[in-house]
Amino acid sequence: NRVKTPLVRGRLMKLWREKRETLSPVEAWEAIQNDPAARASYTKKRGSGGFVRASWD
Repeated sequence: NRVKTPLVRGRLMKLWREKRETLSPVEAWEAIQNDPAARASYTKKRGSGGFVRASWD
């Protein structure tokens, strides 16, 4: 089976969309990973669900 729509953590998707408004994809990911507060906001919620559907774009 192929994945038609990937599931992503909602908090991570929100951070990603905020950063992508001004940064390239790689820079946006780097900005999220280098910010301890941003990174903790989605990693501390692991195991609690909160997934949302995303597009491949």
